Amino acid sequence: MTSTGGGLPQHLKSITDIKITELSKQHALFERQRLDILKATEDAPDLRSKAQTLLEGITRLKGNPNDAFDQEDLDLDHQSEAVTAAVQDGSERATHANIRRFLLQSQYDPSVSNLSLTDWVAELEQELSYLQLRHNHAAFYAKMVTECLEAVETQTPSANTKDASTEEDTFEPVGRAEMQEQRAIWESLVFKKPEIDKGAVHNYLDRLFTSTSLSRQALKELREKIKSFGTELGAKKTWISLGDMDWISQTLLKSDLLTKEKTAVLKEFMRNKAVAQEVTDVLNMRLATLKSWGWPADGVPVEMRRQLNGKNRVFMDEDLLDALMLQYLGLKWSISFREAFTNFLNSRAWSSLRHNVPSDDKKRRAYCLTKPGPSIFDDDDSVNLDRFKVYKRDYFMTQLPSSVDDDTPDYDDEASMSRTHPAKARGKQAIDTKHSLLHLLITESIVQTTLHGQFTVLRSDFKWFGPSMPHETMMIVLEYFGVPQDWLEFFKTFLKCPIKFVQDGPDASVQTRQCGVPMSHTLSTCFGEAVLFCMDYAVNQCTDGANLYRLHDDFWFWGHEDSCILAWNAMTEFARVMGLEFNEEKTGTVRLKRKTDNETRGDTYTAQPNCNSPNQESNDLQKNPLPTGEIRWGFLKLDPDQGRFIIDQGQVDDHISELQRQLSACTSVFSWVQAWNSYFGRFFANNFAKPAMCFGRSHIDMAISTLSRIERSLFPDSPSGVTGHLRNMVADRFDVQDLPEAFFYFPVELGGLELLNPYVSLLLIRENIKQSSHGRLQKAFIKDLEDYDAAKERFHKYYGSSQTFMTMEEFTKHAEEYSWNLLNAYRDLTRKPEEVSINQTPALQRYQTLLSVGDSGSCSSISGDWDAMTPYWRWIAEVYQGEMVKRYGSLAAVSREFMPLGVIKTLKEGKFRWQG
Repeated sequence: MTSTGGGLPQHLKSITDIKITELSKQHALFERQRLDILKATEDAPDLRSKAQTLLEGITRLKGNPNDAFDQEDLDLDHQSEAVTAAVQDGSERATHANIRRFLLQSQYDPSVSNLSLTDWVAELEQELSYLQLRHNHAAFYAKMVTECLEAVETQTPSANTKDASTEEDTFEPVGRAEMQEQRAIWESLVFKKPEIDKGAVHNYLDRLFTSTSLSRQALKELREKIKSFGTELGAKKTWISLGDMDWISQTLLKSDLLTKEKTAVLKEFMRNKAVAQEVTDVLNMRLATLKSWGWPADGVPVEMRRQLNGKNRVFMDEDLLDALMLQYLGLKWSISFREAFTNFLNSRAWSSLRHNVPSDDKKRRAYCLTKPGPSIFDDDDSVNLDRFKVYKRDYFMTQLPSSVDDDTPDYDDEASMSRTHPAKARGKQAIDTKHSLLHLLITESIVQTTLHGQFTVLRSDFKWFGPSMPHETMMIVLEYFGVPQDWLEFFKTFLKCPIKFVQDGPDASVQTRQCGVPMSHTLSTCFGEAVLFCMDYAVNQCTDGANLYRLHDDFWFWGHEDSCILAWNAMTEFARVMGLEFNEEKTGTVRLKRKTDNETRGDTYTAQPNCNSPNQESNDLQKNPLPTGEIRWGFLKLDPDQGRFIIDQGQVDDHISELQRQLSACTSVFSWVQAWNSYFGRFFANNFAKPAMCFGRSHIDMAISTLSRIERSLFPDSPSGVTGHLRNMVADRFDVQDLPEAFFYFPVELGGLELLNPYVSLLLIRENIKQSSHGRLQKAFIKDLEDYDAAKERFHKYYGSSQTFMTMEEFTKHAEEYSWNLLNAYRDLTRKPEEVSINQTPALQRYQTLLSVGDSGSCSSISGDWDAMTPYWRWIAEVYQGEMVKRYGSLAAVSREFMPLGVIKTLKEGKFRWQG
């Protein structure tokens, strides 16, 4: 069920009841007028009179009675410019004005036949019928809204909809067995203090950060930055201004930490400046006495919330003022740490792949390619440099905000997945970064197997990372990086929180955390990233410049197998020392090899050994063999034979059953649609990964066919799938029959349900993938051959043919460092294809002009402006417009003023709570 703000459903219902009552009166009045019009038409003596009667009646119903009469008949002195324009364009008013003129003509001109009169009568009767359908549709839509509000109002209170402090006799029923199992594991971790060898952690950090003069200098600067920030923050006189409250509140609301009651209260704070100022003053008072701050002795309520991926996460429900204070401090510390770590990344202490080209090779290239004049190659633009830029921009410390305005990603990004419409997505979200990582991985596999003949990738994360992170480990690392002692004491207090499960009722026991970090707190993320930064740097150092691609505790490494072994050794040592454990279910290795000679550069372009693989003895490399297991992400697994991601259909089957269970629990049409949109429209599609050039068309076809299988499995008895099921649901509940497909997919502004169609989103980009990934590389290799011939010709022209130019093998030896063509292909393969918009037909164009400003809603939806519509809505409008127009005579099933749009918008924005 949709979760909205505390007390809001009743407020919404009151507003809706008033509007529905008024609409009912208007509907009754319309019916009386319609019947009067029909009776008068039936009594009319001839066809012309029938047409005139219908015209006068319809124009009165639409509020434009002047369109049925001649100006002189009305004794008007003038006609407004707006009315004149309205009857001169392609609108219905223009049609009415024309019929009025033609009827006048028919009084005198015998060439206006009875056939024409009959057609006008039929046209007007059809229009009256459309008006009736639209009024009926408005009444039906209001009933659906009422059903949803009543379902929210009568929803069984639970921990995620009630504040335990005010409803002590109400608690969430015991969840499914898997929830209880996960809770037992969680409790076994957070209430037990792990044994950490402090000396081993200190020795590890010293070996890592003080082994060279460059690393010692970078560490010194990092410590100075952190210490200075902590000292200045602690010495503040006024911490938070009224202006700060906006970004503090906005980021806290995005964290998914607050209950719906606290969310409503915080939004009210933000609306009322006087109240916001009072809150600001109280927060400053708390911050001024931070040393004495502590959690309430009777414990902070916690609850388990089910996520779409099947995991149940534990969220705290602390005092709102504490939440705001911790959000402020967490953001400030996170920004400072990200800046300090980025400075470290930019220092000479961080190794780069670019340093691995032998000096003799550099000199040889300089002699052959730069002496004759300006270099045709830019050393500052290469695949290796691009790798570092992408790593720095998208993967290094991206869990930490760079400013207070920065949108930091959710832990698993589920919030954005469940709320964001594919046609309305803005900016790059965490889910986009995850998909880009998969695109990068496949692109690297294609490039490296082609260049070097093999490619190895390993992937893992830490088991129960949030709950299992030892407090001692975090405090040692934070102290090592320069955090002042008074702040360390506060952080210890924050971590050692007394908690109680609201699911256990009013007599729940209180226990103090001994391990792990609270969910969805910015301080928690900051501490975790500070510890994981050590692993990032360890991998970079041991692999001589390669980088660990990491999103929170989910990390990937790839390249030559020797590099992967060294990286895995470094990760294994890090985990052992820091008291962490790898998650075996998500740990695995896949090895890919070049399959055929046709996929190489050919006889004239020789694949070279990986110049970036570390030069280590084999017995040293095998200290920790690479982990076994598959490489998986979402519903995908990396197939070593096919060299691409394929969908795990068995895993999909498990989620088909879960989706069926969630849909069955929905008590209203709106909540059913919201669940469907979140699960089928976004969750499935997102976990198939967004298409990219490196994936090719086959990936899109695989995703589309799987979505089709899911829909057929859920609705085996419905030829039209989900819409057939919804059509039957609506018929059973509201006795509304024969709804067109457009009703389900059109936006709510036009009287639709706004069901998402993920097939369209995939088909929009399918035809924009026209070339295979290996074909794209071949073009780059051919262009390199052309560049080689041109460089050779220029060299001999300058020096003469007696001088020896570099061989083709020398020219292509360090392609990842020097080849522009390879760089262009590399970037092209990681690119997500643009959506290819369909064409506008004359039929749709005609009916778009009939949409009023009120009907059309936002420009990103279906509107009268084709250019302003997104490709998704253009497709939806074109494919379904025929049935909509046939039934309602328009793209809108109802006029906007008859819709409770404010209520619908609020219900849509509420976060969906999945059944536990």
